[in-house]
Formats: sequence, structure tokens, C-alpha cells
Amino acid sequence: MAPGDGAVARSRPFPAGSAVAPVMLMVLILFTVDAVVQTVLPVALAANGLGSGLLVGVFLALAQGLGLLIAPPVNAHADRRGRRGVLAVGGLLIAACAVGVVLAVGRGAWVWVVVVLGYGLGRGATVVTTLAVVARTGDPYRTQGYNGATQRLAAALAAVLAATVLTDGRWVWAFWLTAAFGIAFALLSLRVAGPGGDPGAGVAVARSYPVSLGMLRGDRALQASSLVNLNLACLTLIGNSFYPFVLDVPAGELAGWLLALLLCRDLAAVASGPLFGTVVGRVGMRGVLLLTGGCSVAGLLAVGLGGGIAGVVVGALLQGVAISTGIGATNILATSAREGGTGLRLAATNYLNGVGSVAVPVLLGLSFDLAGASSVFVLGALVCAALVAGVLALGGGTQAGSNRQGRGSTSVAP
Repeated sequence: MAPGDGAVARSRPFPAGSAVAPVMLMVLILFTVDAVVQTVLPVALAANGLGSGLLVGVFLALAQGLGLLIAPPVNAHADRRGRRGVLAVGGLLIAACAVGVVLAVGRGAWVWVVVVLGYGLGRGATVVTTLAVVARTGDPYRTQGYNGATQRLAAALAAVLAATVLTDGRWVWAFWLTAAFGIAFALLSLRVAGPGGDPGAGVAVARSYPVSLGMLRGDRALQASSLVNLNLACLTLIGNSFYPFVLDVPAGELAGWLLALLLCRDLAAVASGPLFGTVVGRVGMRGVLLLTGGCSVAGLLAVGLGGGIAGVVVGALLQGVAISTGIGATNILATSAREGGTGLRLAATNYLNGVGSVAVPVLLGLSFDLAGASSVFVLGALVCAALVAGVLALGGGTQAGSNRQGRGSTSVAP
């Protein structure tokens, strides 16, 4: 425990030993909401005459991309002044905009723009800020393992919820549920996220963009974290978008198989996530990064070259392990130092990831058009191999995790 942390830790609303569970509940709620909205919003838009591919893309960009823009100033403020208020307001804004979607049925496009913009603001205010709370709760390695497992449990839960509400066209219920989740998140944040931010974090909101960009340019750990994050985005995108094209099953069975494979991937991540701290203790962070990269590449090649249902299932399992270990690794790399504030450091990793998240899908889509679905998985494996090689070249395995035992007692109030 760092000097001075004890006084901060005593102000935590939950005792240090029990702090992880409620924080993980916040993660579960937030990432379930995010995945449900990603799935159901296009259906809601189509039901209201806004279902063209371009419009859906624009609305999803508003919902998802706005967070990249507001994360630096929001987290500069939260690092200095505390995260409780930011998280509570963000949760309530998500809830209000979910109700707004229901009320927008039958109204003009401008109403939908306002509602989706509001959701994007709420999401942008909460995602990185919540991960900053996670980073400073309990033992960092054990907590990040639970974080990876919880995020993928949220994805699995969202898949089931979305499939349930969309079966009979009851998409409105997804947004009522989102509203309830947003309120629960806001209430929980008041209990979990203590009043303090990061002691010593002093970046002014107005300087959050240049400072965070400067941090990314000068900090190899943040660069490595960004590459791991992009690797995760690549894995998730390929599985979510291209599994249907490699499944050789009757059309009537496709939806069931797709749901089963996504659950297989995500539940593999849930099972392996809690082992993250143990694995770091055994093989070090460099070993974990090699595991993440190896499972990423092997999982994609199993689908692209293996052929058949068996190859896809094996690939999904390996991708699940890669995702859970990658979530832990990217957050440990980003938050292993405190300079600039925890939230702002996490926000700084979004720049490179954001650019890559635009470029990689275009590259994969071109591969699909030119060489078919299997080529997407092979190309994805090459991209993942290059990303993990870049992480190792940046020294990602030595900048964090080198003193696993020494950090085991860390418990810093968010």
C-alpha cells in the first residue's frame, strides 16, 4: 500500500475486503446495457422508418463514438474531484434516454438524434470512469481478472436478453430494462465510488486533450495497452460480425448456432477471467501477453482454416480466453502508473484504439468481399499477431506485473 493510501481507504463506504463485489455489479450492469443497446437500437430505428444502413451507422456512431470525445475531460474532472457524481449523473442520463427512446416512437428523426446523443453522453461519462474505479479497488490483478469475467458475463447476458425481447418484436422492453439498469447503476455508484479521486491528479479539464495525447506519445505502457485493447476489439468484432458467414448450417438453425457460439466464447472468458491474477503470478505479465496473443491467433485460425462446427467451437473457446486475459492486461498496463490520473490514463488509450477500430473493420470487410469469410479470420489472426508483437516490442511485459507480490495488498479508494 502506497504511503497515504490508508487514510483514503478508511473512507471507503464498503470495507476493503468486500469492495470488489459491488464494483463488479456496476461493471455487469453497465456492460450489459451497452451490449443490449448495440443490438436493439438498430431494430428500434428500423421500426421507426430510420433503418437504412447509413442512418443506423450514424446513430451507432453517436451512441458509441461520443465517449471517445468526452472521456478525457470527464475523467480529468473525475480524477481531481471524485468519480461518484460523474457516475451517478451518467447512470441517470442513460436511464432518461432509454425512456426517451420509448417516447420517441413515431416521432421525427431529430428526436432520435437528441435521445441517442444523450445516451452517448451518459455512456461516455461512465465507461472509462467505472474502469478507473475498478483499477483502484482491491488487489489490481485479482480485480482485473474479475473485471474481464464480468464484462463477458454481461455480453452473454445481453445476448440472451436481446434474443428474448426481439423474438416477438418486443424491443421496447429492452429500453425499459435499460432505464431500470441505469437507475440501479446510479444508486450503486453513490455507495461504491467514494468521494475522492486520485490523490495528486492535477490535470485541468481544459488541458485534458493535449495532456492525454502527450501521455500516449511518451508512455510505452499506454501504447502497449492501446494495442492490447485494439486486439480485443478485433477479436470481438470478427466473432460478432462474421461467425454467421462461416457456419454451414440450415438457415432456420443459424440464429440458435450463433447464439450458442457467442455464449461459448463469452462463458469461456467468464471461466478463465478469475484465474488472471494466478496466471500473472506464475508466468508474469509477459507470459500473459503471450497467452493472449497465442489464443487470439489460434482461435481465429481454428475458424478460418479448421472448417466445420468443431473448428468454430474450438476457435470460440480460445477467443474467450484471449479476451478475458486481454481485458486484465490492457487495464493493468494502462493503470500501473498514476501520473496524470487513473481515468485520464485509461482515456488516453482510446485514441489509438479508436483509429484502429475504424481502419480494421474496413480491412476485414475488403477481405470478405475479395476472398470470403474464412479469409477474414486468417487476416484477423495476422492482425492480432502483429498487435501482440508490437506490445511485446514496447516492453509491455516488463512495465507492469513485475512485482506481483508487492502489489497484492493495494487497496486505494476510487
